[in-house]
Amino acid sequence: MNGGITNAAAGRGVARLRPTEQARLRMFCFPHVGAGAAAFKPWLDQLPPEVDLCAVRPPGRENRLREALLTDGHALLDDLRPQLAPLLDLPFVVVGHCSGSVLATEFVRRLGAEGGPQPLELVVSSSEGPQARTIEDPPLHRRPPGELIARVVKYGGMAEQVLDDPDLMAMFERILRADYQIVETLEYSPGPPLDLPVTVVGGRRDEFVSCQAMAAWSAETSREFSLHLLDAGHYILNEAGALMGRIARRLLERKADG
Repeated sequence: MNGGITNAAAGRGVARLRPTEQARLRMFCFPHVGAGAAAFKPWLDQLPPEVDLCAVRPPGRENRLREALLTDGHALLDDLRPQLAPLLDLPFVVVGHCSGSVLATEFVRRLGAEGGPQPLELVVSSSEGPQARTIEDPPLHRRPPGELIARVVKYGGMAEQVLDDPDLMAMFERILRADYQIVETLEYSPGPPLDLPVTVVGGRRDEFVSCQAMAAWSAETSREFSLHLLDAGHYILNEAGALMGRIARRLLERKADG
């Protein structure tokens, strides 16, 4: 097993933020629109050292700036699948933050349809359940630049240096528009409830996703379901680190108990 852990490698689409030969659990994280792998770095100090944090990095950002942006969710998942395949040699959990929850869930559905290994758990955050999902009309990816940016600023999590730099703003707008097109046009695949636990994390002060909409994820699993509300708004990545650490420790203990 150690050889498999040591040799596991990902492509440019997956950043192993803390690769370790002692890894006993992998955490695959799908970011929100406009973001890349760096969005999950704040969690590193909260996670057990046995966790290999593997963050998805779509084209067009971070070290993939020269690559063309994708606007189709199926194409993005097709691009990711061979890069994630070598990393499925360990028990793993799949995490989707906000709009990344759509891609995370579809990734899990694809693994099931292919007869591939299944995650120990699906964790989604700041996201409404598939049955409660609505797409605005017109969708955000078709809104004027100022309106699109204003909405994202209100969601929270946008760095001030981006807002203060016109060139960065122009680049960021293109990324946002492409990412929103992915999540607004990608439909959840139909199917029976997932045969794995689903955990939802949200903010008590989230003005965009209600507690009721988050609780709708309970219909997506035939196993355990839990909803955790943090003292936060819509953007909860920083506040969620401690909880993600507790989830990881629980999963490691479950595997240790056999």
